[in-house]
Amino acid sequence: MMFPAINKQQVQHHFSEHADEYDIYARVQKRVATRLLDLTLPHSFAGPILDVGTGTGEVARRLLERCPDQSVVVSDLAHDMTRTAHQNLPKSLAADGDAQALPFRDDSFGLVLSSSVFQWIEDLPAAFAECWRVLKPGGLFSFAMFCDGTLSELRDVFRQALDSCNSDWPFHFQSFPVAGEVETALSKGGFADGRCHIETEKEFHDGFRDLMVGLKRIGAQNASRSRPKGFFPRRVMHEMNRLYLDNFQTAKGLPASYGVLYGLSFKNE
Repeated sequence: MMFPAINKQQVQHHFSEHADEYDIYARVQKRVATRLLDLTLPHSFAGPILDVGTGTGEVARRLLERCPDQSVVVSDLAHDMTRTAHQNLPKSLAADGDAQALPFRDDSFGLVLSSSVFQWIEDLPAAFAECWRVLKPGGLFSFAMFCDGTLSELRDVFRQALDSCNSDWPFHFQSFPVAGEVETALSKGGFADGRCHIETEKEFHDGFRDLMVGLKRIGAQNASRSRPKGFFPRRVMHEMNRLYLDNFQTAKGLPASYGVLYGLSFKNE
């Protein structure tokens, strides 16, 4: 089982740096948060609730709109994200936390939620085991994460541009897990009844620069540990722009596809 080789410090830095503007650009992530709650709330659970990798608190905010009496803890690896989420949800409790080592006691929460986070986790079984640990017996774990197929257009033009430019710049596009890997990680983490399915989201951009700026402004930059140092070759970037337009331009604009994996599982009593 192979998961992305992630530089955790880069992830922490990128998202902290863009906490103040994240909500302006995170359109897909907001749709995913809404869909996650649509899948979660028909199931019964007894709080309190933990939002792992809360970001600006989007999924917690939407949950509290529907369930205003619930007690929610927001937690993120990036301090500025935790701070922003708590500012947006002043009645919440807040704590910085690494998803692979959650700073909470065993059997503390009736629901653990996480939206658009686990694709940034290098050791997914360890993160799922932590969610299992902090859940109460019978508690619900519900999550959404980007999976294989995410930014497939960008991945394709990056590889093609390197070839057409005869560039020696290494191909370092971040990989995303496939469904089978996630289900195996759930099982290793203690969730015997994990159910996963994949849906596709598509976002359209005015141009290639708009796409790249949008990814940067939400902190979703390449955090692969194999990413080389130095400035990205300008000629390769220009070629990526040309290839994206030639291969994928539509009447709606330039598409960016996202594979979104949704998972639900209970902690067996």
